Amino acid sequence: MKDKLNILIIGNGHYATGSTVLEGKKETDKDFGVILPSILELKKQGLVGRVYLAARNGKKFPKLREKLKLMNETFGWDTDIRLFPKDSKLDSNAYKEALERLPAPKGVIIATPDHLHKEMILESIKHKCHFLVVKPAVTTLKDLEEIIEAQYEANVLGLVDYHKVYDEANLILKDDYEKGKYGKIQHIFTRMTQRRDMLSIFKDWIVKDNNINHYLGCHYIHLVGFITKAIPINVRATCQYGVAKNEFGIDTPDLIETQVTWRDMDRNEFVSYHIAGWSDPSETSSMTYQEIHIISTEGYIVSDQRYRGFETVLVGKGQSIVNPYFFYLNKYLNGEVSLDVKYGFKSIKVFVESALAVENGANIQVFEKTLPTIRESRNVTAVLEAADKSLKNDSSIVKVDELILKN
Repeated sequence: MKDKLNILIIGNGHYATGSTVLEGKKETDKDFGVILPSILELKKQGLVGRVYLAARNGKKFPKLREKLKLMNETFGWDTDIRLFPKDSKLDSNAYKEALERLPAPKGVIIATPDHLHKEMILESIKHKCHFLVVKPAVTTLKDLEEIIEAQYEANVLGLVDYHKVYDEANLILKDDYEKGKYGKIQHIFTRMTQRRDMLSIFKDWIVKDNNINHYLGCHYIHLVGFITKAIPINVRATCQYGVAKNEFGIDTPDLIETQVTWRDMDRNEFVSYHIAGWSDPSETSSMTYQEIHIISTEGYIVSDQRYRGFETVLVGKGQSIVNPYFFYLNKYLNGEVSLDVKYGFKSIKVFVESALAVENGANIQVFEKTLPTIRESRNVTAVLEAADKSLKNDSSIVKVDELILKN
């Protein structure tokens, strides 16, 4: 019986470890990251064995070690981690050496810019590693199908970190929809926008093929398909430029709006409209505005997933709206950190537990029915690819079923 998974984290950025250009200058909502603290807590819980971390720039590791020391002192975690490459080196392929050295049973968590995902996923599969990749896994169906084929041939589990599916509010939405409480869905509207601080944080990797729809818009696009099991039919996308181009010198849209026509399992069609942006003022009271509105034949449902009823106004800091349910390193009554109730942590724990289940004989197809797997992300990948094509063609409508059939 295999009861511990050895983990390699690939990436040393905001989501992995909290490392950003703002570090030491301005607080963010993830100053310790999400992945690293989650893995350290899972190590404490006995589900994770050895922990490796690979990044491109070893020169950032002395600062990471300071953070690890603080984590050990504050939360009591065992922070014995092997880092790749050496502190003095820049090495884009350091993760390959780490994969070679990581002992079995092994899992990889990939938290790097989107355009690097495919190569890193395929390399992980080659080493028989189960993997969790930050969303989106890839942005074209062709790349996705190549990964699915390799994954099934190697019999490794592949999940995508669409952590919104673990949010209790969204689980209620899903459960109520499946029970028929909403009747027929007619329209869904979502908004997910972030402070322009993210443009500072991500400036170096916002290249031609990365945009706000990939990074942020995919959250709710995926969620709509995950809840309803509907199939996307066609897509139209529009965008606006301004802050990113004028203030940060980045040739990328501030906002992208994606309109999707879906067909549900009863062959009813409905439309969803998704706003994604990263140019909100830095002075906003929370890092992310996020909300979903559903209009159906049996009602109107609103879930404000930014404002969870927790607000502070402090001298010198101003107003702050905290989401205590995503990832917040507060301590429980016993003095231990309380992460098991956080949906950002749940996504990582589910991956580790599921990978161990496969190591102990579970069929990976079992997870296709319930979790955000690589294969399950075909629809959101198709929508993202179609939205990119729409933007390149004067916001014309792109038929998604044609994209799916080609692949």
